[in-house]
Amino acid sequence: MDPQAWNRLVTTFGPIVYRWCRASHVPMSDAADVVQEVFSSVVRGIGNFERQKNAGSFRSWLATITRNRTADYFRRAAKSQAAVGGTNAMNALEQLAESVDSTITPESIQGAFTRQLLTQVRVEFETITWTAFWLTTMEGKSASEAAGATGLSRASVYQAKSRVLRRLRQRLCEVENVHGQSSDKF
Repeated sequence: MDPQAWNRLVTTFGPIVYRWCRASHVPMSDAADVVQEVFSSVVRGIGNFERQKNAGSFRSWLATITRNRTADYFRRAAKSQAAVGGTNAMNALEQLAESVDSTITPESIQGAFTRQLLTQVRVEFETITWTAFWLTTMEGKSASEAAGATGLSRASVYQAKSRVLRRLRQRLCEVENVHGQSSDKF
């Protein structure tokens, strides 16, 4: 429990755990709290950790803790929110995805700023989520075509697309708030 060693551990693995949380779709507003829960679990369990022969054993142990704390987060969130589903929810999701389509188009990503923003946001999503977004938004494929290409359901394609679009808009607003305005917009 050396403070310098702990600082090095958190500095090295904190950003990795944060990315894992975000890749698991923990909202940005809650991801830091989940990271803190992960490291609280590390403190409690580090005394029992035994390094295995393979080089990635600590990272694997940390990933397991992260998965467990992320699952805890979603269990708590599920208890506090009423689930919405069925045909009405599917129709609303399709309408939401279609209404935001018009603002992010292949033509709108030509600027350097936009390409940089896409690159930054890309790392926050799993490959399959990004692929569903890219196929439907940038390549103009239907949700059914994207579902066939990715193995996701149509509903999951719409959800993936909506999540990426929402995150792109959030990042754009963050940049605009810091810099006043941007030269290209989605």
